[in-house]
Amino acid sequence: MKFCTIVCIILTLGINYVSGKISHLLVSSVGEGVMLLDGNQEEQPITSSSFLPNDIKLSVRPKSGIETLAAGYLFRFGSSTIFKCSTESIKMFYGSLFIRSRNFKNVISISGPETSLKISGAGSCLLEVETNGGFKCVGVLGTLRLVTQNNDSLSLLPGELVITESSSNTLSDKLTVDLGNLFETSFLISGFSNSSSFDDALKSVASSQKLVIGKSYNANEVKSKEGDNFERVTNQNHLNPSVSSSDAENTGKFQTNYQLPNNSPLQELLGRSPKRFKSPAVPQSLPSETGSSSVSPPARPFPSRLLRGN
Repeated sequence: MKFCTIVCIILTLGINYVSGKISHLLVSSVGEGVMLLDGNQEEQPITSSSFLPNDIKLSVRPKSGIETLAAGYLFRFGSSTIFKCSTESIKMFYGSLFIRSRNFKNVISISGPETSLKISGAGSCLLEVETNGGFKCVGVLGTLRLVTQNNDSLSLLPGELVITESSSNTLSDKLTVDLGNLFETSFLISGFSNSSSFDDALKSVASSQKLVIGKSYNANEVKSKEGDNFERVTNQNHLNPSVSSSDAENTGKFQTNYQLPNNSPLQELLGRSPKRFKSPAVPQSLPSETGSSSVSPPARPFPSRLLRGN
């Protein structure tokens, strides 16, 4: 019986993948899981190994979370998230979402109270509903393409954060997120059971970003606070902490009190008078066995001829 159930689930996911439809299979729950809100606002729990109903509002309990599988996707819904699933999109009313796309041809629409996004490509990201009805999106792995209703688009890489402007349906400038801190504090990443390969990928991208940020100058960085919320901080003078803000502002400007030296530029550079050295004389001919001078020696072979041999 269990084998037949697994076969039916695999066939259902395969059919949905071919048809482009998405059905969410609840595979695991953390805490109290998710509840179904019917017309009377009465909560009914949804058990694991069952499909989430479409076009019905669902609510994840506080301090809880769920993980679902769909055709080519893995989703995680965070604490107190209220959402609604359909065959081609997810409607987010409140809360946070983790998306992991395994196929670069995947395209899914995520709509919020005031705006919507189309997310395509192969990779992972964290998405949170803002208080103004827009979205806050952070790249985790791979490369994802974000497109708004006004066709404003960009490629989201790991460690990059963008915010949708709900009034204009555009995307903000990219900011940098401390991935090492994010992976430790985000419930959607550290609160679930991860595979060893996924953990290794997270550690690799976090260490790579740390090296890059350490060499950047005046980088904008966003650090995560509690849960999956973020705050913006500005790092000053990463490259040379001894440089003051006034010196940084004067960088690239000419000094008005500078005077040209009377000495030659070479003397100023070397700290002494330059000297000219004579090159050794090169013999024009070689003596032959009979004692008379012979013609100049043949030119040395070109390096490519040495490689080819005789």
